[in-house]
Amino acid sequence: MKAVRFLFIVGLAVLGSGCKTSEDVAEQQASLMLEEARALLADGHFSAARDTILSMRRQHPTALQTRRAAIVTLDSVELMETRDSLLFFETRLNAAREQFKRMQPRVGGRTNEAYYQQQRHVFEMEQHFDELCAKVKFYVRKIDIDRLSSE
Repeated sequence: MKAVRFLFIVGLAVLGSGCKTSEDVAEQQASLMLEEARALLADGHFSAARDTILSMRRQHPTALQTRRAAIVTLDSVELMETRDSLLFFETRLNAAREQFKRMQPRVGGRTNEAYYQQQRHVFEMEQHFDELCAKVKFYVRKIDIDRLSSE
């Protein structure tokens, strides 16, 4: 009788140690979603990567380890997307600057309204360009800080 009881308890212990908790399952599922987001980021699909991370955070609120790791990935998505925007926008800004350089402030003794409109346009584009540069610097610093704090 004691032997049966002992085997029963040992059997339960073995079964119990092999079972995964809901947190473990959540971590595994969240990790899969994070890996998918990283693959999407590597392929340049920034919106899909962001959506996958945000979906992972909604679906697995208890997967804290994976959520911490996802912070750096989400920041990387923002950084890469901003860098792409910056490269695209820089060519447009340079073209607008060149066009402005070719224009004359006065035509036939009168103020050239197109000149001043282009000047204002270039100024606004330069402001936006500076904002994109600041955003890149922000995310580079944030990623460095997040990596240091996760170690």
